[in-house]
Amino acid sequence: MLDELTPAQRELADCMSELSEAAYCAGWMLGLEYALWDAAHGGLVEYGRLRMSPQSTARLRALSDACGGWIVFDETTEETWLPLREWEARYAERAAHGG
Repeated sequence: MLDELTPAQRELADCMSELSEAAYCAGWMLGLEYALWDAAHGGLVEYGRLRMSPQSTARLRALSDACGGWIVFDETTEETWLPLREWEARYAERAAHGG
């Protein structure tokens, strides 16, 4: 939940939500965390009606580095911080299953 995030984690969550709003007019689009991770690491260039700029992707990487993880959306806990190692394992598992 947002109120349980540290300031650095909250800044990343807010940035991700702003990009979701710009792309789809949705506070947190389904799969946002995966799409933005792809964008931040050179994969995705367009997301919805948003063209990811080098500045946006650099900001995502910097915010992730600053908090040592990534934000995911959970149906129960909503915006939730995961340590980088845990997030990378989740991302790899999804990619291995064609996600």
